[in-house]
Amino acid sequence: MSGDDSRSWRHPGYVLVLDLVAARAGLLPPSCPPAAMEGIDRAMARVGLSNDFDAYRARLEADPAAMDDLLVELTIGETYFFRNPEHFDFVRREVLPDLRRLRGPGHVVRAWSAGCASGEEPYSLAVLLMEEGYGAHMEVRGTDVSRAALARASVASYGEWSLRGTDAGRMRPFLLPEGKRYTLAQEVRERVHFGYLNLAEDSWPSAAHGIWGLDIIFCRNVLIYFNRLTIEAVARRLHAALAEGGVLITGPSDPPLGEYAPFETLVTDWGIAYHRPVPGDTTRMHSLRLIPAPDPAPAPAPLEPTPAPPAPTVLPPPPPALPSPAGPEGLEGAKQALARGDWHEAARLAGALQEDPGAAAVAVRALANLEPLAAVRACAEAAARHPLAVELRYLEAMLLLGLGRLQESERAVRQALYLEPSLAVAHLMLGHILRRQGDREGARRAFRAAESLCATLPPDTPVFLADGERAGRLIEVARDERTRLEAHEETRG
Repeated sequence: MSGDDSRSWRHPGYVLVLDLVAARAGLLPPSCPPAAMEGIDRAMARVGLSNDFDAYRARLEADPAAMDDLLVELTIGETYFFRNPEHFDFVRREVLPDLRRLRGPGHVVRAWSAGCASGEEPYSLAVLLMEEGYGAHMEVRGTDVSRAALARASVASYGEWSLRGTDAGRMRPFLLPEGKRYTLAQEVRERVHFGYLNLAEDSWPSAAHGIWGLDIIFCRNVLIYFNRLTIEAVARRLHAALAEGGVLITGPSDPPLGEYAPFETLVTDWGIAYHRPVPGDTTRMHSLRLIPAPDPAPAPAPLEPTPAPPAPTVLPPPPPALPSPAGPEGLEGAKQALARGDWHEAARLAGALQEDPGAAAVAVRALANLEPLAAVRACAEAAARHPLAVELRYLEAMLLLGLGRLQESERAVRQALYLEPSLAVAHLMLGHILRRQGDREGARRAFRAAESLCATLPPDTPVFLADGERAGRLIEVARDERTRLEAHEETRG
């Protein structure tokens, strides 16, 4: 950290705090100093030590809860139900059949969401396993460094923003409306167990934590925050936590792990996953190409699960990090920051390009992960500057829907459809809005329009503004929503 340009920091105390964080938790230097300073300011204020950096560092060294609180400020816990649906489809199509072959039909599938934030990911895993018939043969765990996030996960109360993914409709049968929010049904909640865990510490894998012998690990968009030494240690522990035949799925922006632990690398049509091979098993998952595990290094020995966590160990400080090269500026830099989850940096870069409607949309998407109300205001201002930008109207409708402001959301999505009548995702959103307002006939028409528009495209074609979703998948979503409405009407009749 000491190599960073000191002019980026208002006070040298920030750098010393971040050096301590790097030593204890293995975090990389932040890419956006202003955001990091704001986070440290908030954490210091919560413990009553504003501007007293020496006292705050002493507090961090003595109080693990204070360190955890700061880590939450320096990382982003952004998530929603069935985020990256291709990962869940891979589990359903490839991983579960292979586990059934290896372990038999009575096997209890053990899954772990590492860095689970407010719980949408482990609950999505639980619903997937329930859909596949594992209701009585499953064990799902979610861990995080934020005790506040774990508390929210246990309460399991969610708004529309957690349901913004195209596959999030799979959760709706298990969500009970309560005002503007939803509470997850007990039958799902009781299948997920939450607990505190700092991935950078060496207290796992461990039977005491339940982190051992796992069939499925999701560790997505967590490793991007760690320095190389910490990534190497975490990769070895992830490998040790997997049962033979188990699979690890990381995020699209996370660093590759093949050189750090003896994984087989599974090459899929959406990216890579990691497999702990079964000695002597030559049957491979269907249609996957494997990069064999590297020859094991003579030292250190692979980690194995322990019956209980060892005494806490302080990680030795890593060597001083080299200054990070400056990233690209402008719209491309903003898009890259958005893709890796650096919302502050994405908003900063895109916000400087007010005359570009595409940059305004990137800024709104970044702000939505930080403060939805601020994102609504920014979106309305950008839409006023760019009245013909359909993406801004669509984003405005999505944000308002997430806040439960249904009439305003309907107005915004109809404005988007006025600008672009063939926008399939807007018809799909309109259907959701009208259904919630009790207009079932209007909702059915909207879902039918979305289905018809997507049917004009080849199934593998990405749909405009659908965040990478393909036409074939959106046809299924729209059809399912429409048939559910029609079935409801027949039942009432």
